[in-house]
Amino acid sequence: MAQKSVLITGCSEGGIGDALAKSFHRRGFRVFASARNLAKVQHLKLMGLDIIELDVTDEVSITQAVLTVKAETGGHLDVLVNNSGAGYSMPLLDSDMKVAKKMFDVNVFAVVAVTQAFAPLLIASKGTIINIGSVLGKMPFPWQGFYNASKAAVAMITDQLRIELSPWGVRVILVNTGAIRTHFFDNLPSKPVLPEDSLYYPAKHLIEPALAGSEVEGNAMEVNAYAEVVVNNAIRRNPQKHLWSGGGARVTWLASTFGWSTVWDTLMPRVAKLPDIKKLIYASEKATQDRQKPK
Repeated sequence: MAQKSVLITGCSEGGIGDALAKSFHRRGFRVFASARNLAKVQHLKLMGLDIIELDVTDEVSITQAVLTVKAETGGHLDVLVNNSGAGYSMPLLDSDMKVAKKMFDVNVFAVVAVTQAFAPLLIASKGTIINIGSVLGKMPFPWQGFYNASKAAVAMITDQLRIELSPWGVRVILVNTGAIRTHFFDNLPSKPVLPEDSLYYPAKHLIEPALAGSEVEGNAMEVNAYAEVVVNNAIRRNPQKHLWSGGGARVTWLASTFGWSTVWDTLMPRVAKLPDIKKLIYASEKATQDRQKPK
């Protein structure tokens, strides 16, 4: 039998894509590990993996990657993993639209663009698409609303693709990813700091650590263990179409599956310390009002 192949986007060292590439390689797949900066995947090349320069937001770069894989495999691709992603932590009221749109280009539109480009190769092999989503696409965790919305879009796009590609026997899997130990928060476009005119500024000492990822550190799953779960599912005869893995994934699944439509209104305030934040904001507003009273 011909060696099966997989292309993974976003394989920079230390991330989910890196761990997935190594896991697929151990299973005997020919792995095309891609990244915008090839210097960040040289360690994979030394391990015997193929590395490809790929910017998922650039049409020319995507086209070149397809041509490379097509030439190397004879026109087939067994697995495509849409893993590339960008983060953005900031309350919606303080969010920069330019940063949010750039993030959506990576997290949402690139998923479709890359899938469109590799579709002929996937159809030729009746292959599998794996989209790396997030549990945050299922719950409105505060202070990163645009990121959450982008992952909710990925979830819908995944289900849409599974239905639309079913005539050709292409399988499409969504991974609802929980907290994973990677460099994700280190790679945010800028240090998450509340602007001084933010309505939330009085509670900055509670919110800014959350923007930087403090809420996920203690509950995070080791990235290589996560990768094994994802790959084990992918190579099954009948894989789970919605796979949940990572810190907090099971709790999120339970609440989003069996809870009422606004269950997060009840669960989230305590998790996100909203009562304490509310007290700080109200206290600051009262202090301002008191200073403004005529003496």
